[in-house]
Amino acid sequence: MLPPRTALLWTLVLAAGFLGLGARRRPQRPSPISAIQPKAGFDAQQFAGTWFLVAVASSCRFLQEQGHRAEATAVKVAPQGAAMAVNTFQKLDGICWQVRQLYRDTKVPGRFLLRARGARGDVHVVVGETDYQSFAILYLERAQRLSVKLYGALCPTARSLPVDDLVVSKFEQSVQEANMTEDHILYFPKYGFCEAADQFHVLDEVKR
Repeated sequence: MLPPRTALLWTLVLAAGFLGLGARRRPQRPSPISAIQPKAGFDAQQFAGTWFLVAVASSCRFLQEQGHRAEATAVKVAPQGAAMAVNTFQKLDGICWQVRQLYRDTKVPGRFLLRARGARGDVHVVVGETDYQSFAILYLERAQRLSVKLYGALCPTARSLPVDDLVVSKFEQSVQEANMTEDHILYFPKYGFCEAADQFHVLDEVKR
């Protein structure tokens, strides 16, 4: 069992934490994310680089209750063929943690599969919109619970990090289309990023 603070980090950083509580056995419904179209002609090479997490929209009760503990979160993306290696960096209690993940190729550009712990199964990921330079909107689904993430480009020469208002409006529209409201949106801090973690604070989800 993970220690409590590691479990909290997992909830804030990984898609598993954004997708709600335990699910009861129900009739199978169409997957919500199957109706979301990925970025046309998505190119993992262009998407590579460092992004920061601007906001997350989710109906997860735990995220809403613990959102005040959210820390600035940076993500480094590197293509591995058609897949993407994703390294997330976030502080918890003043300590920088790193989470290593692999967004696996699904043979559909812009759609990925993330192997995840827990009985609710894997996480499906879609890069819905991006200009590869300033913003990206990602959708994640686990156990038919959908969440939406907004990322911005992390530029080392400019500390004015907020994304354009038009991008925020686009994100809010995406949230509404996912049957959520502004009350489900959690905005993350825009300062206090960390870029590395020692070997004792690495969660490696690739070696599974």
